[in-house]
Amino acid sequence: MKKLLMLLLAAGLMLYLTRAWSEQPVSRYDVWRLETRDGTLLTCICEEPSPGDLYISADNRLYEVTAVSGEVCLAEYREEVILPDVAWLDTDAALPVSRMTRRIALYCTHSDESYTPSDGYYSTDGRGSIYEVAQTLADSLEHRGAEVTLSPALHHPHDAGAYRRSRQTAVQLLTTAPDCMLDIHRDGIPDPATYEVEIGGSPASKVRLLVGRGNANMAVNKEFALLVKAVADKVYPGLIKDIYMGRGTYNQDLLPRSLLLECGTYTLDKELVLRSMDMMADVIDRALYGGVLGSAGSVSDVGGNSSDVGGVTMGQPDYAGDASAGESHGVGSGLLWTGAVLAAGLVGYGILSAGSLRGGMRKAGRSLSEMTGGMVGTPPEDGENPAHSGK
Repeated sequence: MKKLLMLLLAAGLMLYLTRAWSEQPVSRYDVWRLETRDGTLLTCICEEPSPGDLYISADNRLYEVTAVSGEVCLAEYREEVILPDVAWLDTDAALPVSRMTRRIALYCTHSDESYTPSDGYYSTDGRGSIYEVAQTLADSLEHRGAEVTLSPALHHPHDAGAYRRSRQTAVQLLTTAPDCMLDIHRDGIPDPATYEVEIGGSPASKVRLLVGRGNANMAVNKEFALLVKAVADKVYPGLIKDIYMGRGTYNQDLLPRSLLLECGTYTLDKELVLRSMDMMADVIDRALYGGVLGSAGSVSDVGGNSSDVGGVTMGQPDYAGDASAGESHGVGSGLLWTGAVLAAGLVGYGILSAGSLRGGMRKAGRSLSEMTGGMVGTPPEDGENPAHSGK
Protein backbone atom coordinates (compact mmCIF):
# COMPACT_ATOMS: atom_id res chain seq x y z
CA MET A 1 0.00 0.00 0.00
CA LYS A 2 2.80 2.35 0.93
CA LYS A 3 4.61 1.57 -2.33
CA LEU A 4 1.46 2.35 -4.33
CA LEU A 5 1.04 5.65 -2.50
CA MET A 6 4.63 6.59 -3.27
CA LEU A 7 4.13 5.81 -6.98
CA LEU A 8 0.99 7.93 -7.07
CA LEU A 9 2.81 10.71 -5.26
CA ALA A 10 5.67 10.60 -7.76
CA ALA A 11 3.24 10.78 -10.69
CA GLY A 12 1.40 13.71 -9.14
CA LEU A 13 4.60 15.63 -8.39
CA MET A 14 5.86 15.05 -11.94
CA LEU A 15 2.69 16.53 -13.42
CA TYR A 16 2.80 19.44 -10.98
CA LEU A 17 6.44 20.24 -11.80
CA THR A 18 5.70 19.99 -15.55
CA ARG A 19 2.90 22.51 -15.13
CA ALA A 20 5.06 24.84 -13.03
CA TRP A 21 7.86 24.71 -15.62
CA SER A 22 5.46 25.45 -18.48
CA GLU A 23 4.14 28.53 -16.69
CA GLN A 24 7.43 30.37 -16.40
CA PRO A 25 6.96 34.02 -17.44
CA VAL A 26 7.74 34.89 -21.04
CA SER A 27 11.03 36.78 -21.15
CA ARG A 28 11.17 37.20 -24.92
CA TYR A 29 9.06 36.52 -27.95
CA ASP A 30 9.83 33.48 -30.02
CA VAL A 31 8.95 33.96 -33.66
CA TRP A 32 8.22 31.17 -36.12
CA ARG A 33 8.32 31.57 -39.89
CA LEU A 34 5.69 29.95 -42.10
CA GLU A 35 7.31 29.15 -45.44
CA THR A 36 6.39 27.28 -48.60
CA ARG A 37 8.57 24.52 -50.00
CA ASP A 38 10.43 27.02 -52.19
CA GLY A 39 11.30 29.14 -49.17
CA THR A 40 8.70 31.87 -49.74
CA LEU A 41 7.82 33.53 -46.45
CA LEU A 42 4.07 33.56 -45.86
CA THR A 43 3.96 35.10 -42.40
CA CYS A 44 5.47 35.06 -38.93
CA ILE A 45 3.67 34.01 -35.79
CA CYS A 46 4.46 34.04 -32.08
CA GLU A 47 2.18 31.14 -31.18
CA GLU A 48 4.18 27.94 -31.57
CA PRO A 49 2.77 26.23 -34.68
CA SER A 50 2.09 22.53 -34.96
CA PRO A 51 1.24 20.25 -37.89
CA GLY A 52 -2.42 20.64 -38.76
CA ASP A 53 -2.57 24.37 -38.08
CA LEU A 54 -4.33 26.33 -40.82
CA TYR A 55 -3.47 29.72 -42.24
CA ILE A 56 -5.57 31.97 -44.47
CA SER A 57 -3.49 34.73 -46.06
CA ALA A 58 -4.62 38.25 -46.85
CA ASP A 59 -5.33 37.17 -50.43
CA ASN A 60 -7.52 34.30 -49.17
CA ARG A 61 -5.23 31.38 -49.86
CA LEU A 62 -5.47 28.47 -47.45
CA TYR A 63 -2.31 26.73 -46.21
CA GLU A 64 -1.78 23.86 -43.79
CA VAL A 65 1.27 23.51 -41.55
CA THR A 66 2.72 20.08 -42.32
CA ALA A 67 6.09 20.17 -40.55
CA VAL A 68 7.90 22.23 -37.93
CA SER A 69 11.69 22.34 -37.79
CA GLY A 70 13.11 24.80 -35.32
CA GLU A 71 11.77 28.24 -36.13
CA VAL A 72 10.76 27.32 -39.68
CA CYS A 73 7.39 25.75 -40.47
CA LEU A 74 6.54 24.19 -43.79
CA ALA A 75 3.11 25.30 -45.01
CA GLU A 76 1.48 23.52 -47.96
CA TYR A 77 -0.99 25.37 -50.18
CA ARG A 78 -4.43 23.74 -50.16
CA GLU A 79 -6.97 25.91 -51.94
CA GLU A 80 -8.39 29.35 -52.53
CA VAL A 81 -10.90 30.43 -49.93
CA ILE A 82 -14.08 32.03 -51.21
CA LEU A 83 -15.31 34.34 -48.46
CA PRO A 84 -19.01 34.67 -47.58
CA ASP A 85 -21.05 36.82 -49.95
CA VAL A 86 -21.45 40.27 -48.40
CA ALA A 87 -23.12 41.93 -51.38
CA TRP A 88 -25.86 42.96 -48.97
CA LEU A 89 -23.49 45.68 -47.71
CA ASP A 90 -24.22 47.60 -50.93
CA THR A 91 -27.98 47.22 -50.83
CA ASP A 92 -30.91 48.48 -48.84
CA ALA A 93 -31.04 45.05 -47.25
CA ALA A 94 -28.06 46.00 -45.12
CA LEU A 95 -30.28 47.34 -42.38
CA PRO A 96 -29.71 46.76 -38.66
CA VAL A 97 -31.22 43.54 -37.40
CA SER A 98 -34.07 44.20 -34.98
CA ARG A 99 -32.93 42.95 -31.56
CA MET A 100 -33.90 43.67 -27.99
CA THR A 101 -30.23 43.86 -27.02
CA ARG A 102 -26.81 43.73 -28.60
CA ARG A 103 -24.22 42.48 -26.14
CA ILE A 104 -20.49 42.02 -26.70
CA ALA A 105 -17.89 40.95 -24.12
CA LEU A 106 -14.19 41.88 -24.16
CA TYR A 107 -11.23 40.79 -22.04
CA CYS A 108 -7.43 40.67 -22.23
CA THR A 109 -5.73 37.36 -21.44
CA HIS A 110 -2.22 38.85 -21.64
CA SER A 111 -2.90 41.82 -19.42
CA ASP A 112 0.73 43.03 -19.45
CA GLU A 113 0.92 43.72 -23.18
CA SER A 114 1.94 47.21 -24.26
CA TYR A 115 3.44 49.10 -27.20
CA THR A 116 7.11 50.03 -26.87
CA PRO A 117 7.24 53.17 -29.09
CA SER A 118 4.35 54.79 -27.19
CA ASP A 119 4.68 53.32 -23.68
CA GLY A 120 8.43 52.87 -23.40
CA TYR A 121 8.07 49.15 -22.63
CA TYR A 122 6.54 46.06 -24.23
CA SER A 123 5.34 44.50 -20.99
CA THR A 124 4.46 45.70 -17.49
CA ASP A 125 3.70 44.24 -14.09
CA GLY A 126 0.72 46.57 -13.96
CA ARG A 127 -2.08 47.14 -16.44
CA GLY A 128 -0.75 47.10 -19.98
CA SER A 129 -1.96 49.57 -22.57
CA ILE A 130 -3.71 46.70 -24.33
CA TYR A 131 -6.62 47.71 -22.09
CA GLU A 132 -6.58 51.14 -23.69
CA VAL A 133 -6.94 49.44 -27.06
CA ALA A 134 -9.77 47.27 -25.74
CA GLN A 135 -11.50 50.30 -24.22
CA THR A 136 -11.31 52.19 -27.50
CA LEU A 137 -12.88 49.22 -29.26
CA ALA A 138 -15.57 49.02 -26.56
CA ASP A 139 -16.37 52.73 -26.85
CA SER A 140 -16.71 52.47 -30.62
CA LEU A 141 -19.01 49.46 -30.32
CA GLU A 142 -21.15 51.24 -27.74
CA HIS A 143 -21.37 54.24 -30.05
CA ARG A 144 -22.96 51.88 -32.55
CA GLY A 145 -25.58 50.71 -30.06
CA ALA A 146 -24.02 47.64 -28.46
CA GLU A 147 -23.89 46.96 -24.74
CA VAL A 148 -20.22 46.15 -24.12
CA THR A 149 -18.72 44.58 -21.02
CA LEU A 150 -14.95 45.00 -20.83
CA SER A 151 -13.47 43.02 -17.96
CA PRO A 152 -10.75 44.89 -16.02
CA ALA A 153 -9.37 41.61 -14.63
CA LEU A 154 -5.62 41.01 -14.78
CA HIS A 155 -4.16 37.59 -15.57
CA HIS A 156 -0.47 38.02 -14.77
CA PRO A 157 2.05 36.64 -15.40
CA HIS A 158 2.36 36.33 -19.17
CA ASP A 159 2.89 32.57 -19.22
CA ALA A 160 1.30 29.33 -20.33
CA GLY A 161 -1.18 29.55 -17.45
CA ALA A 162 -2.61 32.92 -18.54
CA TYR A 163 -5.40 31.30 -20.56
CA ARG A 164 -6.34 29.15 -17.57
CA ARG A 165 -6.64 32.25 -15.42
CA SER A 166 -8.48 34.28 -18.07
CA ARG A 167 -10.93 31.41 -18.48
CA GLN A 168 -12.44 32.38 -15.14
CA THR A 169 -12.92 35.90 -16.51
CA ALA A 170 -14.52 34.56 -19.69
CA VAL A 171 -16.89 32.38 -17.67
CA GLN A 172 -17.95 35.43 -15.65
CA LEU A 173 -18.55 37.38 -18.86
CA LEU A 174 -20.92 34.65 -20.04
CA THR A 175 -23.36 35.84 -17.37
CA THR A 176 -23.95 38.94 -19.51
CA ALA A 177 -25.31 36.70 -22.31
CA PRO A 178 -23.03 38.16 -25.01
CA ASP A 179 -23.59 37.61 -28.72
CA CYS A 180 -19.83 37.65 -29.20
CA MET A 181 -16.73 37.45 -26.98
CA LEU A 182 -13.37 38.89 -28.04
CA ASP A 183 -9.96 38.38 -26.42
CA ILE A 184 -7.85 41.46 -27.19
CA HIS A 185 -4.08 41.01 -27.69
CA ARG A 186 -1.18 42.58 -29.48
CA ASP A 187 1.41 40.54 -31.38
CA GLY A 188 5.06 39.94 -30.52
CA ILE A 189 6.48 40.12 -34.04
CA PRO A 190 9.52 42.49 -33.97
CA ASP A 191 9.01 44.03 -37.42
CA PRO A 192 6.31 46.75 -37.24
CA ALA A 193 6.01 46.72 -41.04
CA THR A 194 4.09 43.44 -40.82
CA TYR A 195 1.19 45.34 -39.28
CA GLU A 196 1.52 48.78 -40.86
CA VAL A 197 -1.19 49.66 -43.36
CA GLU A 198 -2.77 52.70 -44.96
CA ILE A 199 -6.57 52.76 -45.07
CA GLY A 200 -8.48 55.65 -46.58
CA GLY A 201 -5.28 57.65 -46.93
CA SER A 202 -4.41 57.39 -43.21
CA PRO A 203 -1.83 55.12 -41.54
CA ALA A 204 -3.32 52.45 -39.29
CA SER A 205 -2.70 48.97 -37.94
CA LYS A 206 -3.78 45.61 -39.28
CA VAL A 207 -5.60 43.09 -37.10
CA ARG A 208 -4.93 39.34 -37.13
CA LEU A 209 -7.75 36.91 -36.29
CA LEU A 210 -6.95 33.74 -34.34
CA VAL A 211 -9.25 30.74 -34.03
CA GLY A 212 -8.53 27.75 -31.80
CA ARG A 213 -8.97 24.60 -33.84
CA GLY A 214 -9.03 22.52 -30.66
CA ASN A 215 -12.40 23.71 -29.41
CA ALA A 216 -15.92 22.39 -29.95
CA ASN A 217 -17.09 25.71 -31.42
CA MET A 218 -14.40 25.86 -34.09
CA ALA A 219 -16.92 25.52 -36.93
CA VAL A 220 -18.93 28.58 -35.94
CA ASN A 221 -15.90 30.57 -34.78
CA LYS A 222 -14.13 30.00 -38.10
CA GLU A 223 -17.28 30.90 -40.00
CA PHE A 224 -17.50 34.12 -37.99
CA ALA A 225 -13.82 34.90 -38.67
CA LEU A 226 -14.39 34.44 -42.41
CA LEU A 227 -17.41 36.74 -42.26
CA VAL A 228 -15.47 39.40 -40.36
CA LYS A 229 -12.71 39.26 -42.98
CA ALA A 230 -15.24 39.43 -45.81
CA VAL A 231 -16.88 42.54 -44.35
CA ALA A 232 -13.52 44.18 -43.61
CA ASP A 233 -12.14 43.42 -47.10
CA LYS A 234 -15.22 45.12 -48.54
CA VAL A 235 -15.37 48.17 -46.28
CA TYR A 236 -11.76 48.64 -45.08
CA PRO A 237 -9.43 46.75 -47.45
CA GLY A 238 -6.21 45.79 -45.68
CA LEU A 239 -7.56 46.00 -42.13
CA ILE A 240 -7.57 42.23 -41.54
CA LYS A 241 -4.03 40.93 -41.84
CA ASP A 242 -4.92 37.23 -42.01
CA ILE A 243 -6.50 34.36 -40.08
CA TYR A 244 -4.53 31.76 -38.15
CA MET A 245 -6.11 28.59 -36.75
CA GLY A 246 -3.84 27.07 -34.09
CA ARG A 247 -4.11 23.91 -32.05
CA GLY A 248 -5.22 25.63 -28.83
CA THR A 249 -8.72 26.54 -27.70
CA TYR A 250 -8.12 30.15 -26.55
CA ASN A 251 -11.22 29.60 -24.34
CA GLN A 252 -13.33 29.75 -27.49
CA ASP A 253 -15.08 26.54 -26.50
CA LEU A 254 -17.12 28.64 -24.07
CA LEU A 255 -19.09 30.56 -26.67
CA PRO A 256 -19.75 30.40 -30.41
CA ARG A 257 -18.63 33.61 -32.16
CA SER A 258 -15.49 33.97 -30.07
CA LEU A 259 -12.31 35.36 -31.59
CA LEU A 260 -8.83 36.35 -30.52
CA LEU A 261 -7.74 39.68 -32.03
CA GLU A 262 -4.05 40.54 -32.45
CA CYS A 263 -4.19 44.33 -32.66
CA GLY A 264 -0.85 45.41 -34.05
CA THR A 265 2.49 44.39 -32.59
CA TYR A 266 4.58 45.68 -29.69
CA THR A 267 6.97 47.62 -31.96
CA LEU A 268 4.11 49.55 -33.59
CA ASP A 269 2.99 53.01 -32.56
CA LYS A 270 -0.06 52.57 -30.32
CA GLU A 271 -1.88 55.48 -31.95
CA LEU A 272 -2.03 53.52 -35.20
CA VAL A 273 -3.69 50.65 -33.35
CA LEU A 274 -6.20 52.94 -31.65
CA ARG A 275 -7.08 54.42 -35.04
CA SER A 276 -7.95 50.95 -36.31
CA MET A 277 -10.29 50.15 -33.44
CA ASP A 278 -13.14 52.32 -34.74
CA MET A 279 -12.90 50.55 -38.09
CA MET A 280 -12.77 47.18 -36.34
CA ALA A 281 -15.85 48.10 -34.31
CA ASP A 282 -17.69 48.98 -37.51
CA VAL A 283 -16.72 45.64 -39.05
CA ILE A 284 -17.82 43.63 -36.01
CA ASP A 285 -21.07 45.56 -35.76
CA ARG A 286 -21.87 44.93 -39.43
CA ALA A 287 -20.87 41.27 -39.25
CA LEU A 288 -23.04 40.64 -36.18
CA TYR A 289 -25.98 42.95 -36.72
CA GLY A 290 -25.72 44.76 -40.05
CA GLY A 291 -27.29 42.19 -42.35
CA VAL A 292 -30.65 40.54 -42.67
CA LEU A 293 -30.84 37.25 -40.80
CA GLY A 294 -30.64 34.36 -43.18
CA SER A 295 -28.80 36.34 -45.86
CA ALA A 296 -25.48 35.26 -47.28
CA GLY A 297 -23.76 37.75 -45.07
CA SER A 298 -25.19 36.68 -41.74
CA VAL A 299 -23.79 34.21 -39.29
CA SER A 300 -25.66 30.92 -39.46
CA ASP A 301 -27.35 29.27 -36.50
CA VAL A 302 -24.69 28.57 -33.92
CA GLY A 303 -25.95 25.11 -33.17
CA GLY A 304 -24.69 23.54 -36.40
CA ASN A 305 -21.68 21.24 -36.25
CA SER A 306 -20.53 21.78 -39.81
CA SER A 307 -21.26 23.75 -42.93
CA ASP A 308 -19.40 24.98 -45.98
CA VAL A 309 -18.28 28.54 -46.53
CA GLY A 310 -16.63 29.18 -49.86
CA GLY A 311 -15.45 25.61 -50.26
CA VAL A 312 -13.81 25.51 -46.82
CA THR A 313 -15.35 22.86 -44.62
CA MET A 314 -16.23 24.18 -41.19
CA GLY A 315 -14.32 22.18 -38.61
CA GLN A 316 -11.30 20.17 -39.66
CA PRO A 317 -10.98 20.00 -43.48
CA ASP A 318 -10.88 16.64 -45.22
CA TYR A 319 -7.22 16.91 -46.08
CA ALA A 320 -6.23 17.54 -42.46
CA GLY A 321 -7.26 14.05 -41.44
CA ASP A 322 -10.26 12.68 -39.58
CA ALA A 323 -11.33 15.02 -36.77
CA SER A 324 -14.32 12.95 -35.82
CA ALA A 325 -15.98 12.53 -32.47
CA GLY A 326 -13.78 9.50 -31.88
CA GLU A 327 -10.68 11.69 -31.93
CA SER A 328 -12.32 14.17 -29.58
CA HIS A 329 -13.26 11.28 -27.30
CA GLY A 330 -9.65 10.16 -27.27
CA VAL A 331 -8.47 13.63 -26.27
CA GLY A 332 -11.09 13.78 -23.56
CA SER A 333 -10.15 10.34 -22.23
CA GLY A 334 -6.51 11.35 -22.10
CA LEU A 335 -7.34 14.44 -20.12
CA LEU A 336 -9.50 12.46 -17.72
CA TRP A 337 -6.72 9.90 -17.20
CA THR A 338 -4.15 12.63 -16.60
CA GLY A 339 -6.49 14.33 -14.14
CA ALA A 340 -7.13 11.06 -12.31
CA VAL A 341 -3.41 10.35 -11.94
CA LEU A 342 -2.78 13.88 -10.68
CA ALA A 343 -5.66 13.70 -8.22
CA ALA A 344 -4.46 10.34 -6.93
CA GLY A 345 -0.95 11.68 -6.49
CA LEU A 346 -2.21 14.68 -4.56
CA VAL A 347 -4.36 12.46 -2.32
CA GLY A 348 -1.40 10.18 -1.62
CA TYR A 349 0.80 13.14 -0.80
CA GLY A 350 -1.92 14.60 1.42
CA ILE A 351 -2.30 11.35 3.36
CA LEU A 352 1.43 11.04 3.93
CA SER A 353 1.80 14.65 5.04
CA ALA A 354 -1.44 14.96 7.02
CA GLY A 355 -1.29 11.56 8.65
CA SER A 356 -4.95 10.71 8.03
CA LEU A 357 -7.33 9.94 5.16
CA ARG A 358 -9.62 12.86 6.04
CA GLY A 359 -6.77 15.32 6.32
CA GLY A 360 -5.25 14.00 3.11
CA MET A 361 -8.48 14.43 1.16
CA ARG A 362 -8.85 17.98 2.50
CA LYS A 363 -5.29 18.92 1.53
CA ALA A 364 -5.68 17.36 -1.93
CA GLY A 365 -8.90 19.31 -2.49
CA ARG A 366 -7.17 22.59 -1.68
CA SER A 367 -4.26 21.74 -3.98
CA LEU A 368 -6.63 20.98 -6.85
CA SER A 369 -8.46 24.26 -6.23
CA GLU A 370 -5.18 26.15 -6.33
CA MET A 371 -3.93 24.46 -9.50
CA THR A 372 -7.19 24.99 -11.41
CA GLY A 373 -7.83 28.55 -10.30
CA GLY A 374 -10.77 27.52 -8.11
CA MET A 375 -12.59 25.61 -10.88
CA VAL A 376 -12.01 22.20 -9.22
CA GLY A 377 -11.45 21.22 -5.61
CA THR A 378 -11.99 22.95 -2.29
CA PRO A 379 -11.00 26.64 -2.06
CA PRO A 380 -9.07 27.80 1.03
CA GLU A 381 -11.19 28.99 3.91
CA ASP A 382 -11.22 32.66 4.90
CA GLY A 383 -7.92 33.65 6.44
CA GLU A 384 -5.93 30.85 4.81
CA ASN A 385 -2.99 31.79 2.61
CA PRO A 386 -2.34 29.25 -0.15
CA ALA A 387 1.30 28.76 -1.02
CA HIS A 388 0.78 29.56 -4.68
CA SER A 389 -2.21 31.52 -6.00
CA GLY A 390 -1.41 31.05 -9.67
CA LYS A 391 -1.40 34.82 -10.29
